[in-house]
Amino acid sequence: MKKALLFTTIILFATTVTSAQLNKKNLHLPAADFSQAVKAGYASQYKKMRVYFIKAKPSLQQELKGIGQYTNLESALLQSKITVQELNAGGTVNTLRFSNPSKDTIMINMGDIVKGGKQDRVIEKDTLLLPGQTMQLSVYCVEHGRWSAGNTGGNFNSYHSNINNTIRKSIVKEKSQGQVWNKVAAVNKANGTTTSTGTYTAVTNNAAYSKEVKEYKDAFTKAVQADSTIVGLLAVTGDRIIGCDIYGSPQLFRNNVSNMLNSYISETLYDGNEITIRDSAVTAYLEKLLENEAAQDKLLENNGRSLKVNGKKVKITAFDN
Repeated sequence: MKKALLFTTIILFATTVTSAQLNKKNLHLPAADFSQAVKAGYASQYKKMRVYFIKAKPSLQQELKGIGQYTNLESALLQSKITVQELNAGGTVNTLRFSNPSKDTIMINMGDIVKGGKQDRVIEKDTLLLPGQTMQLSVYCVEHGRWSAGNTGGNFNSYHSNINNTIRKSIVKEKSQGQVWNKVAAVNKANGTTTSTGTYTAVTNNAAYSKEVKEYKDAFTKAVQADSTIVGLLAVTGDRIIGCDIYGSPQLFRNNVSNMLNSYISETLYDGNEITIRDSAVTAYLEKLLENEAAQDKLLENNGRSLKVNGKKVKITAFDN
């Protein structure tokens, strides 16, 4: 009986240990604790947005050993490694079919936008699409005034970006197609975007908007490229945290950081202010998010998303309350 109890205890302990990946045990945070300033090389600011970097400890690679290499959706579409289609000739607003005829595993990020079909759509949750796999995924419409296939038939042939983080957050917290349409309209209005179909993707037609996005991205990309251990970032503007995205490896982070930045920069341009938030508030948020697996899962239930592979998290997205 004692041997059986001991064996059970060992198994439970092992499960607890192996289930913990994206937390303080395996990550270097911008500040060691509440009383210390942000360490050099752990933050970068441009105009109304500041990002704090989360970096991998050597133990993270061991924890997530063998998770594989993934192609992002943008690259997959450019290289014709994925097909994205309406379900049928009639189409279904909130569902699309994704097929992977390639040998790559494709990472589809929540907030990714695909253009074409009967109307442009945004992906509802993070997903891995394995070689040869076909699946239906939940999406939201980001083009209220169109329901016709045009030249693309039922196919989606191009990638736009990761959507404004305000809308990304609404997808998680409000889960409402109506709210997505409302927020798309508000973002377009704020950026002076005129479009007959109300599509979010028309925002890039505004030259001033595109110029500012590029300036922000160039500034932050330079900081990211200087450190190969970065796996995540937390973005702030004004007195608030915009959100936080962390990946399971530096390579996954680098493959996706450009579009991740686009989402945060777009929110900053839409609703940003001069930065007043204290570093201690950021530290407190990260301490809560990355303290342990159980607390993290609870927080992400209503304020984020996570993507797991074989029970191990390879990505988390979190928003402030």
